[in-house]
Amino acid sequence: MREHKSRLIVVGSRLRAYREYAMASLAREYDIALVTSQEVTWEKPYVSTYRKADTTDVASLRGAVEELLAEAGAGAAGVAPDRPGLFTWDELSLISTSEVAEQLSLPHLSARAATACRDKYRTRKLLDQAGLPAVRYRLTHSVEEAAAAAEEIGFPVVLKPRSLAGSMGVTAVRDAAGLRDAYASVAGATFPGIRTESGVLVEEYLQGPEISIDSCVIDGDAEPVFVARKQLGFHPAFEEVGHLVGPWRHEPWAAEVSDLVKAAHRALGIDTGLTHTEIRLTPSGCRLIELNGRLGGDLIPYLGTLSTGIDLSLAGAALALGKAPDLTPTHERWAEVRFLYPPHDGVLERLDLGGAAEVPGVAEVVALAAPGDELLLPPQALTPRTAAVIAVCDDRGGCTTALDRAEAEVRPTLAGSRLDGLGALMENPMTRRYLALDNGLENMVVPELRNDWNSYGAGGGKALNRPIFLATADRLSLEADLNGLFDLLTTIPDRLFDGDRRAFAAAVGMTPTQIDLVMRGAGLRMPAMSRADMYREPGGFKLMELNTGSSLGGWQMGEFSRPAGRNRAFRAFADAEGLVHPDPIGRIAEVLRAEAADAGYELPTRPVLALTEWPDGYAYTKPWLDFVVPDWLRHGFDTVVCSLAEFDYRDGVPYIYGRKVDVVYRIFLPGEMADEQRSYDLVDPLLDAVGQGHTFLFAGLDCELYGNKGSLAMLSDERNREAFSAQEHDLIGRILPWTRFVRDETAQRDGRSVDLLPFVMAHKNQLALKPTLLYGGVGVVPGWTVGQEEWEAHIRGAVGGPFVVQERVLPVAERFVTEDGLGFERMAVAYGVLMVGGSYSGMLVRGTPDPEVGIVSMSNGAQIGCCYHVPHDVAGAATHPRTEART
Repeated sequence: MREHKSRLIVVGSRLRAYREYAMASLAREYDIALVTSQEVTWEKPYVSTYRKADTTDVASLRGAVEELLAEAGAGAAGVAPDRPGLFTWDELSLISTSEVAEQLSLPHLSARAATACRDKYRTRKLLDQAGLPAVRYRLTHSVEEAAAAAEEIGFPVVLKPRSLAGSMGVTAVRDAAGLRDAYASVAGATFPGIRTESGVLVEEYLQGPEISIDSCVIDGDAEPVFVARKQLGFHPAFEEVGHLVGPWRHEPWAAEVSDLVKAAHRALGIDTGLTHTEIRLTPSGCRLIELNGRLGGDLIPYLGTLSTGIDLSLAGAALALGKAPDLTPTHERWAEVRFLYPPHDGVLERLDLGGAAEVPGVAEVVALAAPGDELLLPPQALTPRTAAVIAVCDDRGGCTTALDRAEAEVRPTLAGSRLDGLGALMENPMTRRYLALDNGLENMVVPELRNDWNSYGAGGGKALNRPIFLATADRLSLEADLNGLFDLLTTIPDRLFDGDRRAFAAAVGMTPTQIDLVMRGAGLRMPAMSRADMYREPGGFKLMELNTGSSLGGWQMGEFSRPAGRNRAFRAFADAEGLVHPDPIGRIAEVLRAEAADAGYELPTRPVLALTEWPDGYAYTKPWLDFVVPDWLRHGFDTVVCSLAEFDYRDGVPYIYGRKVDVVYRIFLPGEMADEQRSYDLVDPLLDAVGQGHTFLFAGLDCELYGNKGSLAMLSDERNREAFSAQEHDLIGRILPWTRFVRDETAQRDGRSVDLLPFVMAHKNQLALKPTLLYGGVGVVPGWTVGQEEWEAHIRGAVGGPFVVQERVLPVAERFVTEDGLGFERMAVAYGVLMVGGSYSGMLVRGTPDPEVGIVSMSNGAQIGCCYHVPHDVAGAATHPRTEART
C-alpha cells in the first residue's frame, strides 16, 4: 500500500540553485502542492500538483490555495486527510501568504509581523519601543533630509530602501560628497513583486563582524538553531559573498545574541514560523540589522543541515501543520559556502569549474551562471555570481583551505574586448579576508613599512601602506611556469643557433664589445636566479620582462618587510593565516656558496663580498645596495658597496678599502658597456683576477644573454615553432605576451599573416616598444601613452635595431586603504617575482592608482611593497623552512 503523506502547500519556489535542497527535503516527507507565478520547470520531480497564480496578490493566491485545500480535502478512499499546511520561503510572497493563512485559519507567521519584518522603519520603531539596544536612524524623503540626518548621526552612514530585502539597494556612505548620488540610487531601488514604501532610512554605520541567526519560533518563543558568520564584499554595497556555519554556543557573544533574538521576535509579534535575523557584533554590544520572517537564503539552511544535521525546511513544514519540529542535532561540523564572481562586468562566454569538486573537503560546486548571462557587479546588480563552492570540514580552517584551493580551479571567461578587464578588481581569498570591513580600516594598513630606512632603500620612493598576499595556488603555478621558462631560455643557443653563443648574443642586440666581454666573463653555468616582472590579467599572470643572473631588484624585500612584524593587527592576521615572508638574501647566499664550491673557489669562513656597480649608475643604485648590507652581514658575508672603478688591484688581486675581495657580486650589466676602450679598462682586470682564481665573480656576464626581451621574442616567434614541444608552446602561450623584433617582415598575429610594420603602426594602443637589453622600464615606449606621429617616429627609428614590440598587458587591481583612512582606492599592481634555486623567493611589488600608466616605476609615482605567502605546497610540506622567516 502506498504510504500516505500529509499535503504541504508551498508558495513560490524561486531559483533552483538556492532552493532545490529545501524542495527535495520536503518532497521526501510530504505531498507537495506548489503555487507559483512562473511555469513549473525544475520543481516537477518534487510536486504532485501545482497552481499558477500571482503569489504577491492576496486574492489570486487565496483562490489557488483554496483549490488545493479542497482537492486535499477529498482525500483518498478510506483515509482521513490531515489539513494541509501553508509554507513559503519566498520573500516576495511572504506578506500575501501570511494574509491568506490568516483568512483561512492556517498556522503561519501573522500578516502584521510579516509587514513589520519587511518595513525596516517599522522594525526600528518597534525595537525602540521595546527598549532594545539602539541603532541611530532617521527616515528621510529627500536628499536634503538625508544629508541633515547623516550630519546628525555622523559619517559614515548606511542608506537603506525602506522595504526591500536581501541587501538590495543598501549602501555605505562615508562623507557628504558621496551622499547625493548614493541617495538617488537607493531611493530608486526596486524589485519586481515587492511593494516599496516611500522613504530612505539613514542609519549609523555599525562596526564589527556580521552574523545571521536562523531560528524556529514556537508559541512566541524564538529558538536560535544555527549561526552563520557572514562575509561581505563589494564595498560600499553589502553583497553577501559567503557564509560559515559551525559551533557558536561557546562564543562570548552567544548569550547576548540569543537574548536579543528572542526579545526582537517578541517586539515584532512573531509567534510561529522560521526566521532569519542579521546582527552586528559591535564593540559596544550586539545590534540588530534586520529580521526576516522566513527561512534564510543563500544556502544558509543547507549549510546548517550539513553542520548540525538539523533540517529547518522540515521544521518549518512541521510548524505549518501544527506539529512540533525536531531540532535535535546529530553532529557538529563546519560548513561554508563561498560565492564566486567575474572579475569585471560582461557576458559570460564559458565557465570552467576545473577540478574544484575534487578538492578534499569540498562537498559541492554549483554553477550559478550560464553562457550568455550578463553579469554586472554590485552595486549595478545583485548577486552576479558565477559559482558557489561548499566545503564541510571538522574545523573552520579546513573549510578556508578547501575553498581557497577550489576557487583557484574556477575560471570564468567573459566575452568582449581584452580592454574590458583593465583595472578590474581581482583579489585572492587571503586579500579579501585581510580587507574584510569588520576588521576595521585602521587594521588594514601597516604604517611601520613607511620609515626613513625603507624609503632610502627604495631610492626615496614611498611604501605601499600594506603588503600584498600571494595565494598558494598562484605561487605554485608561478614556480612551475617561471622554472619552465628559465629552462627554455637557457636552451635557445642550442635549439636556434647550433650552440653558437656569439651568434645568439648578436641576435639579441649585443655590440661587439659586449659580446667579447660577455664571452670572456661567462660563468661555469647559469645560476638559477631570475626576477620576472609581471602583471596579472583576469586570465592569469603575464610576463613583461625577465631578468636573470645576479643583478636582481627584489632581493631587498626581506629587509623591507621586517618592520611589518611590529604591527599588532598585521601580526595577528599573519599568524592566523600562517603567513611568512621569504628571506631572499639567505637563499641567494646559499646559491652563491654552492656556485663557488662547484667552480673550485674556496671561500673563507667570512668572505669579503663587494656589491659592485658600473661607475655611471653607482650613485643611483647605491641606496638599495646599502639597504641589503645588513642582510648579507646576517648571512656571514663582510659586505661593502662600491663601483667597479674603485677596485685596487695588487698583483692582480682586487682590493676594496684595504681588504681583499673574495666575491665580486656583479650588479653591473653588459648593456652598460659601451663600444669604447673604457669598458675594457674596467672589466679586463676583473676578469683576469677571476681567471687566475684570485676572486670569485657572481654571476657570470653571460647571464644577460638569456634574460632579455630579445630572447622572449625568439620564444614567441612562430618561425621557431618546430624547435619547441607542444607542452613548451602551451607554457609560452600561457605566460608570454606576443613579442616580435621590429623588422620589415611578415609575422603571425592571431592566426593570420600581417605585414609587421604597418600592423605595429596601426595598433599603437595595443603595443609597447622595448629595447632588448635595458631593464626597469628604461627606453620603453607604451603606445597608448603617445600620439600617433610620435609612435610612428619611434617605430621607424627602431627598425632593424635591438628593439621588440610586445602586446600590451592589462593589469587588474587590488584595494588599498586611502591616505585619509576613510575608504579604499584601487591600485594596479606590478609583480616582480624573484626566483632563486628553483623556488619562489619573494616579490618586489609596485602599485599605482592609474592602470593606464605605461611603466609602473617609482619615477612616475608608483609605491613599493612586499609580499607574504603561506609556505606550504598542496600536501602541506614547508618550503625552505630554514630561510623562511615568520612575520
